[in-house]
Amino acid sequence: MLGAPSVMAATPNHGGQSGYINMPSAVVETDGTFSVGYSYDSPYGQLWATANILPFLQMTGRYVSITGIAGFTNVPGEYGSGYGRYKDKVVDGKLRLWTETEWMPSVAVGMTDLFGTELFKGQYVVATKTFGASKNIEASLGYAHKRPDGVFAGARWTPTALPRWSVVAEYDTTNYLRDFRASETNAGKRRKGASVGLEYRWGWLALQAARSRDQFSLNAFVSIPFGEREFVPKVYEPAYFVDDKNPPPLPSKEEWHRDAVYGADLVKALVKQDYKNIRVEQEGNVLSLSLTNSRISNMGRAVGRAARTAVAFTPKGVTTLRITYTKLDQPIATYEFFDLPKLNDYLAGKIDRKAFLDVVLLRYPEKNDVIRDDQQGWLQEFLDKPAPAVAAAPAPSIAPAGAVPAAAVSAPAPTMAANVLKDDGKLAVGVGVDGDVVQIKSLDREANRFKIAPKVGFFFNDPSGAFRYSISAVANYDRRLGDGLYLNSAASLQLLETVSGVKQPSNSNLPHVRTDVAEYLRGGRFSLSRVLLNKYNNPAERVYTRMSAGLYEDMYRGVGGQVLYLPTDRRWAADVAVDALQQRGFKGLLDSRDYKTVTAIGSLHYRLPHDITVTARAGRFLAKDTGVRVEFKRRFQSGIEVGAWYTHTNGNDITSPGTPSKPYQDRGIFLSVPLNSMLPMDTQSTAGFAIAPWTRDVGQMVASPGDLYDMFERPRADMHSYDGLGNFAERPDEQHLPAVNPPDRPFVSPWPAMRARLEQSASATPSAPEWLKATAVVGGVVVASALADKPVDRFVKKHEDSKVYRNWDKLGKAMPYAAVGAAAAAFALGDERMQNTGLISLQSVAAATGLAVVGKYAIGRARPEEDLGAWSRVGSGSSRSNSSFPSGHAAIGFAAVTPFAKEYDAPWLYSVAAVGSAGRVFGRKHWVSDTVAGGILGYAVGSWLWHAQRDQSKSGLSINPGPKEISVTWQGKY
Repeated sequence: MLGAPSVMAATPNHGGQSGYINMPSAVVETDGTFSVGYSYDSPYGQLWATANILPFLQMTGRYVSITGIAGFTNVPGEYGSGYGRYKDKVVDGKLRLWTETEWMPSVAVGMTDLFGTELFKGQYVVATKTFGASKNIEASLGYAHKRPDGVFAGARWTPTALPRWSVVAEYDTTNYLRDFRASETNAGKRRKGASVGLEYRWGWLALQAARSRDQFSLNAFVSIPFGEREFVPKVYEPAYFVDDKNPPPLPSKEEWHRDAVYGADLVKALVKQDYKNIRVEQEGNVLSLSLTNSRISNMGRAVGRAARTAVAFTPKGVTTLRITYTKLDQPIATYEFFDLPKLNDYLAGKIDRKAFLDVVLLRYPEKNDVIRDDQQGWLQEFLDKPAPAVAAAPAPSIAPAGAVPAAAVSAPAPTMAANVLKDDGKLAVGVGVDGDVVQIKSLDREANRFKIAPKVGFFFNDPSGAFRYSISAVANYDRRLGDGLYLNSAASLQLLETVSGVKQPSNSNLPHVRTDVAEYLRGGRFSLSRVLLNKYNNPAERVYTRMSAGLYEDMYRGVGGQVLYLPTDRRWAADVAVDALQQRGFKGLLDSRDYKTVTAIGSLHYRLPHDITVTARAGRFLAKDTGVRVEFKRRFQSGIEVGAWYTHTNGNDITSPGTPSKPYQDRGIFLSVPLNSMLPMDTQSTAGFAIAPWTRDVGQMVASPGDLYDMFERPRADMHSYDGLGNFAERPDEQHLPAVNPPDRPFVSPWPAMRARLEQSASATPSAPEWLKATAVVGGVVVASALADKPVDRFVKKHEDSKVYRNWDKLGKAMPYAAVGAAAAAFALGDERMQNTGLISLQSVAAATGLAVVGKYAIGRARPEEDLGAWSRVGSGSSRSNSSFPSGHAAIGFAAVTPFAKEYDAPWLYSVAAVGSAGRVFGRKHWVSDTVAGGILGYAVGSWLWHAQRDQSKSGLSINPGPKEISVTWQGKY
């Protein structure tokens, strides 16, 4: 509860990381804790957000403003004068190396300001220990480099009699005189020294006031436990269907076929419970339904309520009930119940789940499971008639499994919210529905929807103004036109906005695929955001397609499609999306601009344990740049998802902070919140936001007309969670079952597996004489290859304009990434043998990379393209870490392929690495001897680790798909 006291709860410092006042501690908050707050410690005001995305990893994003420094100019009327104070975006990270034990403190390492301007960049290591019988005293000691700089310490005392209060103290070792333009701000007057503060917590809320030797400071924040399953009890959740008071008549199969009113009654009873696209068929001894639910978030619970309703209307003589759950008419999962009396007994609490599972089959749908429109003509004339007098009665109390409940006892019906909208196709006003403050909406049984609701957008950090907003009314109209054919449209009317004040033209040297967004926002008060025809299809089992045409979004129109493949191995999925696009005009109606492009993005989605999903995308983006985009997200028990993405393309965006030597690459973070965790009744609605540059052109993608993977991700996860039934019967005596409420599995420490492999590798290390012999041989080979350095480079230099050589250079540059990706895929997707080989390959790459970097620093050889000579040192302005000898690309390539070449007797793999290495020579990035040395280094490391770790019969680390789950396991034999 919000007001519950908390001892030693979240303890963020002014920058958001767990700590004291300005100094960090080794504490990483409880897995899934999300904190957001604002602190002011002159001259710095910090709006920060911190997420503990893994039990040992804490990430923080800060928006820091500096009082006393103008962001652009103080001259009134000049461009940037309305921006205000200087502001900087900062990302920090903290990794806990190990947790506290009885005698040992917890230890963490951290880095501040990882990207961008790096004004607040620093690194630290810190140890933290708690003391006292109730562990209410905490002390830390650490060392930091740059900012802060030197030895620091901190302590916190929380009196057991006053658990809401804490006293904090620290020694702040920050050298504020080194801060950005410190002489112009209050930072120039601050000194290192002790600080003391007082904290007060009330549930999720907290406030800290502190005093340093120079000034006072404040920090206010709220901490939300994303690991909680829900935050608001479901007091307005509608009751499931029961027929105790007015059971519908049960016809024979002949009567069912002769009189369609029986089937229509079933459809109407389901519509009352938010089911849509309902199709019914009775053939032989089977009653089949295909349907979806527009409100219930868990597929198992939705199917359970549908089954409970269907058995009340099932004709006599029917022995099997088949329910296919769909999304936009596309089948996702089929549930078959072969013993209807047992189904009734289970729903009534007379048998337990184990006995019920004997008569249930959950599988992927087949073609004949899908009931099409042309099979429903017999029902249409009855569906619009008034519904029979059959209502959803209060849900009965459920006795423990095996007991017979008293027929007369029933639980009170949940209180219904006054603003719940009916799905009868009529317009109604709702307040607080689906997370909207207010909405006007109509919805019918075919999911045809009309909705008007307000929309708010926020835009930060434009030079003409640090904060801008847009408030509009958005109308959506969605209509089902046939099997899998939908019209989706949206229009918006601007009510209030300040975005039109962004008047500075873009200086991007790429096609302006996003940087002209302000032109669209001020183009007109009314705009058509989307008008699309989408055709969805399921051509084969676990293969889904979408074809789209129309206005995709505010900025683009076009035609395109997507193909999604869901393999039987539920750990991964793959899709390809191709769209031919034209940029729309600024007016937001049917006008257009000249820019046209074709985007093609292939995506691989991989689901790790603990609801972690990694997505890798590759292809051609909106600005015609090609590259890759990697996305990471974690879903917590509450359903809230926190994630980030990073895109690397050849777009060469040098607009600030990008430079010719280090172009800007698109990146951002996002948060998705399912509203069912925060509302008093279940819903599928979500709210989300992303923090990313809104005026960048590199690495951009068009808004999907309807992403297939997003559509199937959660239902597919529900299908493969334990037995796939979820909270099927909603029985109070089953809420403890893992299948009903999946537990939050603790992370398994990787240290035993790492230690075992380290011991294996150490035992296979060559002896000193073997090292000497190998070094002599390798040295001779490298020296001999050096004889070819100058002749080969002269030849390459003469032909450096050759298209073949340029493409070969590109191949050489890409080869290590491809090799590492293949090794990672083998580890993630392969069988036990391939997983082990892939892991050895990844270890070999890491070791070879480290040794290559050491060699580069030690030798510092200039690259051929510098034209300084074969054995000259790197020139001024060049980093030794980027020097020529040995070739890191060659080392990585050979290290990656060697374990596979040896394990599968495939020596041809060496030629793949050799061809890639040669590309570095023909691109004048390396001398011949560089690639020879790098290749030998990679081969040696790969061979050593393969010989040491190939036999994992006694111990091993693997990713294992079980019957209904995926796990990472380590096993050992002694």
